[in-house]
Amino acid sequence: MKSMRHCIFHSSCLRLYPLRPRAFTLIEVLCVLAIIGVLAALLLPVLSRVRGQARRTSCVSQLRQIGLATEMYRQDWDELPPHLSRLNETSVRNAQLFVCPSDAERGQYTGNDYIEGKIYLSSGVSYEYFPQWELPRLAGLNWYQSPPNFGPGKWESLTPYVGCAWHWARAFDAGAPTHDSKANGWELILTLGGSVRKIRIEQRLLQFTPEQYG
Repeated sequence: MKSMRHCIFHSSCLRLYPLRPRAFTLIEVLCVLAIIGVLAALLLPVLSRVRGQARRTSCVSQLRQIGLATEMYRQDWDELPPHLSRLNETSVRNAQLFVCPSDAERGQYTGNDYIEGKIYLSSGVSYEYFPQWELPRLAGLNWYQSPPNFGPGKWESLTPYVGCAWHWARAFDAGAPTHDSKANGWELILTLGGSVRKIRIEQRLLQFTPEQYG
């Protein structure tokens, strides 16, 4: 027994008594995988919210730049542009400013004067342009005068000018109603005065007043 203990600690005896690496058991592997799965389930929603917040922050910045570009346009032409992407010809250097980071279609859909898509700008436009929104005028609410002379807006600097609903919308539908009673989120609003506000998407825009800004 004495010679055995001596041999275990002697390097020359490793050939006679090799050390065997200890392998993980199946239970240990399954426990590790389970822990990884739990951590992933906890972290993925957090990461998704962080990415969503980052896209929203970027969108707010773009809307503010559109507001500044509009002010420059108004100083030059003394009127609002006939459609939103017209600013790309005069006051905006990067056309991607008109594409919301949360728009999965990147503005590549057949649009109209209200939600342009690629009708005027091949790189696409994600945002709503309220001066060209026909429904308020048809309903007698008169947010803006009829084009091409839109006027100062019903609530002047607080009048909704550009809207972005991509932070709650799952898919774009050009024929969708102006609100979604089942939605749970905010629509970003660039006012005519250049500030970015938000309104609950569940509320009917036809009943909008500036007091509803969040």
